[in-house]
Amino acid sequence: MKTLIPCLCGPTGVGKTEISLLLVEKYNFSIISCDSRQIYKYLDIGTAKPPLEIRKKYEFYMIDIITPDKYYSAYDYAQETERIIEELKKRNKRFLMVGGSGLYFKALFSPFFEAPPVDLKLREELKKKPLPILYEELKKVDEISAQRIHPNDSQRIIRALEVYYLTNKPFSYFLNQKRESKYEPLYIGLNLEREILYKKINERFIKMIEDGLIEEVENLLKMGYNENSPGLRTIGYQEVVLYLKGKLKKEEMIALAQKNTRNYAKRQLTWFKREKVNWLLNHSKEETFLKIAEILKKYNLI
Repeated sequence: MKTLIPCLCGPTGVGKTEISLLLVEKYNFSIISCDSRQIYKYLDIGTAKPPLEIRKKYEFYMIDIITPDKYYSAYDYAQETERIIEELKKRNKRFLMVGGSGLYFKALFSPFFEAPPVDLKLREELKKKPLPILYEELKKVDEISAQRIHPNDSQRIIRALEVYYLTNKPFSYFLNQKRESKYEPLYIGLNLEREILYKKINERFIKMIEDGLIEEVENLLKMGYNENSPGLRTIGYQEVVLYLKGKLKKEEMIALAQKNTRNYAKRQLTWFKREKVNWLLNHSKEETFLKIAEILKKYNLI
C-alpha cells in the first residue's frame, strides 16, 4: 500500500509558506520544501524562504542544500526526498511537502528513469552554441521536449540535448519510462483570482527589492557566481543581474521581473490543473488553515 503524502501546492506568491507555518506551529509538522530555487544557498530574499529563525526552531528539509553554481535535477531531488521521507516515517514524524515545482513533485510521485550522468565535456560544447540554435536543434531531435521546455530555459534545453546525444534517444522517451512510486500525493492547492494573485506578485517583488534583493545579488556576484550559474538563472535574480550590468533601468527591471513571475505563476497553475488537487481560495489564512486541517483529518494525517 502506498504512503499518502500531504502536499501544499500552488502558484508562486499565493501564500503557501504563510499557511504552512501555521500548520507547523499547530501540528508540529516537518516541512519538505518542493521548490527548485530554495535548494540554493545564499538565495534567500528572491526565493521567499521561510525566515531563518523559524527554520532553526522547526524541521525544514531541502532548503540551502547546494551552492548556486551546481546543477540539481528533479531526479536528484526525488532520490534525496525519498530518503528524508523514509527517515521521518521511522520517527513517526508528521510532515508536509510545500512548494510549486511541479516537476519535483512529478519526479517523486511518477519516478523518472535513471538519467545518464552529466557529461561535462559535451555540456561545455553545447554551451558554446547560441541558445536559439540549441533550441532549433532540440526541435529536430525531440519535438515533445521542445514543446515542454521554454525557449529561454538553457539549462533544460542543454540537458535534453545531452541525454539525446548520450543515448541516441529523445529525453521525452525516457520521461515515459516510469517506475512505480511508493508514495501517493494528497495535493491541497492554494489559488486566488487572477487579478488578486497578480497584484500580490507585483507587490511581493517590490517588497523583495525593499528587503535588499539587489544587495543580495551584488553579494552573489562578488562571491564569484554569475548569470550562468544555475541558481542565478532564476526569475528575480536574472533581471537584477541585467540591471546591475546596466542593461535595464531599475523601473524596467522591476516591471520585467513582475511580468516573468506572473507568467511563471500561470505555467504553475496549468501544470497543477493536470493533477487531482483539492483547490482552496486563499482569501483568509485562518479560514484556509481550518479547511486544510479538515482535509488532513479526513485522511487521518493529523
